[in-house]
Amino acid sequence: MATFNFTHLLILMHCFTRILAIYIGLFSLANGETKKKKFDPKLDKNAAADELHPLCRMENVYPDQDVELKVSAMAFHGDDLYVTVFTPDRTNKAPFKKGEVYKVTGIIGNSDRSKIKANRLMGDLYEPTAIAVHENKIYIGEKDKISRLEDRNNDGVFTADEKVVLIDGLSQPNFHTYTVGFEKLVREGKTYLVGNLTTSIRQGGSRDLNITVNPKTKRGSTFLLGPVTGKETPADVDISYYAGGFRTPNGIAVGPDDEIIVTDNQGVFNPSNEFIRLSPEAFYGHFLLKKNNTNIAAYQPEDVDSGKGGSKHQTPPTVHLPQGIVHRSPTQPVILKNLTGPLSVYNGQWLVGDLTLGRINRVFLEEVEGTWQGAVFLHSGGHDPEGKTGLTAGPNRFAEGPDGNLYVGHIGDGGLWRFLPEPGKEPKPSYGLQRLSFVGAKDVPADFNEMVAIRDIPGGLEIELFKPISEAELKAAQFNISQWTYVPTNGYGGANMGTEKLSATSASLTKDGKRIRLTLPGIRDNSPPFATRGDYTSENVGWVIDVEINKLPLYKNKAWYTMIKHQGGGAKTALAVSVNAKKDPIGYAKAQHKAVCAACHSTDGTRLVGPTFKGLFGRTQKIIRDGKTVEVKVDDDYLRRAINDPLAEYPEGYQPAMPAVNLPAHEQKALIKWIKTLK
Repeated sequence: MATFNFTHLLILMHCFTRILAIYIGLFSLANGETKKKKFDPKLDKNAAADELHPLCRMENVYPDQDVELKVSAMAFHGDDLYVTVFTPDRTNKAPFKKGEVYKVTGIIGNSDRSKIKANRLMGDLYEPTAIAVHENKIYIGEKDKISRLEDRNNDGVFTADEKVVLIDGLSQPNFHTYTVGFEKLVREGKTYLVGNLTTSIRQGGSRDLNITVNPKTKRGSTFLLGPVTGKETPADVDISYYAGGFRTPNGIAVGPDDEIIVTDNQGVFNPSNEFIRLSPEAFYGHFLLKKNNTNIAAYQPEDVDSGKGGSKHQTPPTVHLPQGIVHRSPTQPVILKNLTGPLSVYNGQWLVGDLTLGRINRVFLEEVEGTWQGAVFLHSGGHDPEGKTGLTAGPNRFAEGPDGNLYVGHIGDGGLWRFLPEPGKEPKPSYGLQRLSFVGAKDVPADFNEMVAIRDIPGGLEIELFKPISEAELKAAQFNISQWTYVPTNGYGGANMGTEKLSATSASLTKDGKRIRLTLPGIRDNSPPFATRGDYTSENVGWVIDVEINKLPLYKNKAWYTMIKHQGGGAKTALAVSVNAKKDPIGYAKAQHKAVCAACHSTDGTRLVGPTFKGLFGRTQKIIRDGKTVEVKVDDDYLRRAINDPLAEYPEGYQPAMPAVNLPAHEQKALIKWIKTLK
């Protein structure tokens, strides 16, 4: 990758939407000649988000001045919004050390952008992605340190000598290591900064060693630093760890009961994106490679081979966010509260941004017999340059303002880590700031209805609706429900496993007409039997229940419930055998493409994030190998090399970012056989 971007921050962090496939090239042929194309990734048309939620209003509150606020973190202090920004476009060898801090004024109670001002407070920061204001002091999290800013000469801005470093040595140079935050947590009257440390990875998505700089550092973990007082010295604070086992935890929040929420991105050991309500001292499955001079994640089992890992050693996630379907690059969650009237049913639920899909989704949580689980619903999306009916750019950070509204900060840059455009559309901006509010009771559309929540009940599910329906409407409704699980491995991402259809044997309404109760024999949970893939299993993964309701007018007719604990117990019948690569290679390859690669690799010639598979085999194309351009013919050997070591050589015109997927030989053979058929 000539320039591997924060763009890849969450690269495959958020990005790589389960690219299984082969980074093999696509070049359009004109008059028999190969024509080089500029790298310009697109979203699959089916993944593109669509519209602003009918119960929401959006305003563009970006300062009307010549400034680019690529928001990497933000926090309110009074009516002023403090943001860290940097341009996510640099190589591993030349990290971006020109990050900045701004104070945005005039944003509360005002819709006139000319009155909203961005005032630069500091520059020359090392990829800052965390900020908080406490006791009138600004705290900044950079790639390698956490500091407090001290305006010693009272000039309203800060220089390098006005930075009190509280902890240093958090990271060696790596494009994927960030300090994400901050939230604040009060314990026994003392305030702590809460954040996440993302992990080192190699270009392409495979794990890299997290070289020890400060022995107290445990990357891939959620930390508490403090206590902070506005006057603390480095000797007054310490870093401790709440949980570990994350890959790219680009989202963190603290809820009303001091619960800590983390969102993580798909990748190695992470077959889906995840929304996690943390349990103290828990390990969530992403093993960091262990060597003499490396630190592993907090609570990572030291007696387990870090190269192999295994989900039996992890705590289950709370809600799966299926890759490409629901999320691709999950960002910061924010809780909904203080909604009134009919909208009060959403209080306690969460909104979660997604940067590359350009959308905001909603998450409902419930506790079942001591286990937290829940459902994710599509909420808002789509692009609107005016910022009124959609998003101006990729949503990265949320902050609740003193006015009770939610403020959304955007970021992005060229390449992959940005709000990806649909086919045929121009790239979206890489910066923005919007205000999200909710309509009053009188402005709720008369015909609006949607799924508010899905709950586990003995023998089935209960679906709560925003408005009541009649028995006749229930009778007309069609329920299309299926379930699948994942098998985390040391390869990138993962396909849906053990997919089964669930048929409702009965459907009834509660007296108020707002809750549909479905009897669904066969629901599975985190209990045997488990799906397997080689030596790996689906233990501690749970099941995703895909709920689709047709013939009932709803804003969105699909939702995804994560079943960890089913009341009365999960089904014990044998799992259906997944498509077998040896017995049905074409069927296997199609299933893998649908689950893992379709969001990035088309089969119809459309250029997406990755090249199309159509017409690939037998083509002569240019590739980059050892920094030089060479011509090769796409044959079995080339495809095999592309699968096994996708960064060793890659198509000219594409960024070298495909992760290694660790497919066994017979699965590689099946995939190659299928690609040959795509003429």
